[in-house]
Amino acid sequence: MYLSHPISNLLHSYPMKKIRILYAEDHLQFRQAVVRELESMNFSIIAQVSNGKELIDKMTLRPDVILLDLQMPVMNGNQALDRIIKSWPDARVIIVSMHYEELLVENYLERGAKGYISKDAFAGEVELLAEAIKTVMGGGIYVHQMPAEREGFSSRQKQMIPLIIEGYTNKEISEQTGIVERSVEKQKQKIYTKIGGEKAIDFYKYAFSRGLQFLGRVNRRKGV
Repeated sequence: MYLSHPISNLLHSYPMKKIRILYAEDHLQFRQAVVRELESMNFSIIAQVSNGKELIDKMTLRPDVILLDLQMPVMNGNQALDRIIKSWPDARVIIVSMHYEELLVENYLERGAKGYISKDAFAGEVELLAEAIKTVMGGGIYVHQMPAEREGFSSRQKQMIPLIIEGYTNKEISEQTGIVERSVEKQKQKIYTKIGGEKAIDFYKYAFSRGLQFLGRVNRRKGV
């Protein structure tokens, strides 16, 4: 689930230029079904491949986003990810997998992937995959696994988290959310206790391990 964030409106109104996607998936029928849905949402699928070797060969097309299945013949997605990041360190790779394991997800993100989404998560709801694509295009990280509500954040805390990460002061958070300033500090302390820290990296670690989506583009302020 993607929590509300000031940049979300920008993501949904991304410039008119179509996002160019390179899709690596060996299951032909599944791939074709996803491609049809994405094209209907105005994405441009510049190439489709069925293994990691073909994917590497097509990187010369300079895709905006790479959708990468893990279980493929010839060269699997795990191997392809390392090759891609080594040669194109700024590549936006979203892992698309049948499985979700927290330690593996964190490992892929540390190695350079920008997103991870299970096939079960967007089966019949390709809009989730579209959201992942827009999120990484906006400079964010996308991991989809469990709704944030299960983690116990209140609606006020959900409003505050992106602003805290961006380094807003208590007064600025109050002005942005309408929450009384003295209540902002109390809510921040509750959030810090739950996250286990106060730094942006603590929020990232917490989110990565639980598949939460409160991390859009984070522009750290000077001196924060």
